[in-house]
Amino acid sequence: MITNNIEVLFGGQAGDGSLTTGDLIATAFKRMGLELYTYKDFPSRIRGGHTNYVIRAGEHRHYGLADYVDAMVAFDLECVERHIQEIRPHGFVIFDNSTEKLTDAVRRPDVTFYEVPLAKIAKEQLGLELVRNTISMGVLAALVGMDPQIVRTLVTKQYERKGEKVVAQNVAAIDAGEQYVREHCTTPSGYDLVARPDGDRLLMMGNDAIGYGALVAGCRFMAGYPITPATDVLEWMARHAPKYGGVVVQAEDELAAINMTIGASFAGVRSMTATSGPGQALMTEGIGLAGVVETPIVVIECARAGPSTGMPTKTEQSNLNHLIFSGHGEIPRVVLAPGTVEESFYLTVAAFNLAEKYQVPVFVLSEQALCQSKETTPRLEFGSVTVDRGKLIRNGGVTFGEYKRFAFSEDGVSPRVIPGVDGGMHLAPGSEHSDGGVITEDATNRRRMMEKRMHKLESMRPELPRPNLLGDPKAVVAFIGYGSNRGPIAETQDRLHADGIATRFLQLRTLWPFPEEEVRAFVHSAAHVFVVENNITGQLERLIRYVTGPLPHMHPVRKYDGRPFRPIEIIDAVKKVLASATSPTEKGASVTPVGPEKTAAGVRSVAR
Repeated sequence: MITNNIEVLFGGQAGDGSLTTGDLIATAFKRMGLELYTYKDFPSRIRGGHTNYVIRAGEHRHYGLADYVDAMVAFDLECVERHIQEIRPHGFVIFDNSTEKLTDAVRRPDVTFYEVPLAKIAKEQLGLELVRNTISMGVLAALVGMDPQIVRTLVTKQYERKGEKVVAQNVAAIDAGEQYVREHCTTPSGYDLVARPDGDRLLMMGNDAIGYGALVAGCRFMAGYPITPATDVLEWMARHAPKYGGVVVQAEDELAAINMTIGASFAGVRSMTATSGPGQALMTEGIGLAGVVETPIVVIECARAGPSTGMPTKTEQSNLNHLIFSGHGEIPRVVLAPGTVEESFYLTVAAFNLAEKYQVPVFVLSEQALCQSKETTPRLEFGSVTVDRGKLIRNGGVTFGEYKRFAFSEDGVSPRVIPGVDGGMHLAPGSEHSDGGVITEDATNRRRMMEKRMHKLESMRPELPRPNLLGDPKAVVAFIGYGSNRGPIAETQDRLHADGIATRFLQLRTLWPFPEEEVRAFVHSAAHVFVVENNITGQLERLIRYVTGPLPHMHPVRKYDGRPFRPIEIIDAVKKVLASATSPTEKGASVTPVGPEKTAAGVRSVAR
């Protein structure tokens, strides 16, 4: 019997309630005190097409999927056909056989099948076929030993706004599912979920954490245009920002959104927008304007599979080059990359402080596998947040005719006033300009202005979020990655450690300005460096090689099918390389590094 450790996949057609069912069960697991990670894989249309929702639940925190699925709740045959090979040996499948039958081609002798006529029970016993999903929740709860009252309570809350009749139908549906298991399912599932203290934890999506971070950091204006998977941020801010004096605008397009964001910031309001690849492309010229007029903005980039429209609901890490290098000309910019839901909150806060203190555009780079996934996380520490508005002048103290908006300074940052400050009238042109904002093409001024703006990148380095170092700092088998790959890599480390292979992992949280010193020291003290990323061209690996030079011991681990890594995929890649190693050191035996300051300079070591 496996206790308090399960990964469940709910699958069916888009619009049939599979995602809602998964959300409810995830909340039920959280109420039972389990730690969760969820992942949604759905088509880019409202109805029709296969969709699935995966919940990983256990007693320990995980930030990604397991190698295999333990249980499947399949609302149609297509779900079984697509995912039957992902089921762990001795796992089980709940299948709605009301209209479709399982074929011999999909059956496996090492998997238990519970064929339950969900739709038939819903229609004949409850008079409403729509509640078949709720019946499946009752079936699952009974098979894994969940407290049915937890599920009943959640269903009641979910549907109470629709009236007592709907609530009663859904509660009865849960009871019908449990009754079916008692009467027809004699084979134990092999899984048992036992409630633990819930604790002071949250279950939230990455995009929700970004919204909280923006609001707590003082963001009071957002302009955006709906685009998957960033729309959640716009919707979250629209629901919550007005309660705190904020304004949220759904612009007519991304060009309008970025320019509204710049305008609001110019007026003195902390401002942001949120988009994905296609929208980011349209915002490129506006971001250049923000850079040259030194106006702080925050751009949330929720990456998806491209190019062009690509796969809007699938994950990818192929926008890194675009965020760092896009646009004509050169401007200072910052790219931050959270790796967990919790980090999504804290790095969003950091983004606003960096943007305003150094008067630059700051990107928070998330991705579909993180921004639309849910995790259990400790309660966010709102009280720990500090707001640093930099050299903002709001109460006068400047003299008209003497104030220079773009004054040269030691750190590259100039005093900034907002419209209405007495004596602070100035020009802020997109053309090259003098320290007073007057347009000029003078060669000396151009050189000084470019150097002034770009010097901010060096001035801010001590304040940028440092890389996290996980694992054995002396290990010679090393990983580098960012974003949603934090979870799969960390779990890979645990699994390799169990096999006697020590590893270390540098999780990059600032991607630009690139942490050259830390990365250079990290890779040169390893025998093998595995760069794990979700794109085909190795954008992160190329960035590393740009600062380190040729490295024959660097190995790419890439995935670009729109889905996140599972640990087994990384483990297989590592073991394939190590199998060809010729010495014990190359195979992963620990050695003494050159020194902490050379192996992990400036690196923040964290526990998993």
